[in-house]
Amino acid sequence: MNFTEKVKEELTEKSAASENKKAYLSGFLRGCGSVVLAGGKIGFEFSTESVSAAKYAAYLFDSVYGYAPTECFSKSDALNKKERLIFECGGPRAAEILADLKILTEDGVSFAAGGDLEDIGAKKAFLKGLFVGAGNITVPRRRGEGKASTGYHLEFVLSGAELASAAEGALSSMNIGAKSTLRKGSYVVYVKSAEEIKDFLVFAGAPKAALELTDIMIEKEVVGNANRQKNCDLANVTKQMDAAEKVIAAIDELESKGVLSGLREELRETAEARRKFPEDTLQELSERLSVTKSCLNHRLRKLTEIARKA
Repeated sequence: MNFTEKVKEELTEKSAASENKKAYLSGFLRGCGSVVLAGGKIGFEFSTESVSAAKYAAYLFDSVYGYAPTECFSKSDALNKKERLIFECGGPRAAEILADLKILTEDGVSFAAGGDLEDIGAKKAFLKGLFVGAGNITVPRRRGEGKASTGYHLEFVLSGAELASAAEGALSSMNIGAKSTLRKGSYVVYVKSAEEIKDFLVFAGAPKAALELTDIMIEKEVVGNANRQKNCDLANVTKQMDAAEKVIAAIDELESKGVLSGLREELRETAEARRKFPEDTLQELSERLSVTKSCLNHRLRKLTEIARKA
């Protein structure tokens, strides 16, 4: 079960059905529903991969309207290799329900956001339903879950510009910095901040998923810090090796020109130690010679300077 499936399962537990039910259904149908016309009569259907989401929606339709959509068939999604459950609602109640949810209006069918989104409870329920119907979250893979890794990404894939604008506005009003784009004919509202995605999970009603996301964020930070330290250490080692090689090259040049044997004893001693222990750090080499790092540095610079002038 991926992270999105975990979130939707948590959001659609019947025990969590304390929100504004109509606002939830309004968002849900706008996320994954469609209006159908058969035999001159209006109906609607919704399609979802989530069994818990489908059952939860059916439960709410029955709770609010006394009419539960029925599962008519399932269809394989070739792209995602998953079964999509399709539920339909027909008969005389369908038009009444669509009108009550502001999808069927005097001007025709509209999937723009309907209802009062100024009320904080209705706004949360609407966004929750919209996410369950058309949302997705990706998070970095944890250790042991594969080599590939992704960033943090929450998105709603929607059918119309007005609905996308309403969703973006509702999220922004709750201090979640959403943006939107057009992708393959769909309007996508997205959030890339891990902290803001966590805030969304909390207000939508998925505290367990929010805690898991927090764990992922901490783990990624720890691994990131460790990798940065490792890279820093590697860079330092490389730098030290390059410096040692330059000094050794200078010492070899001094010897080839017959200059090395005429240097002061402490310089000859330092040159011999540097060539004998080329992989020693400055700290290790200074300890071998029983001098300070500052003194060792001065001697090595002196050897390099003499070689340059020789």
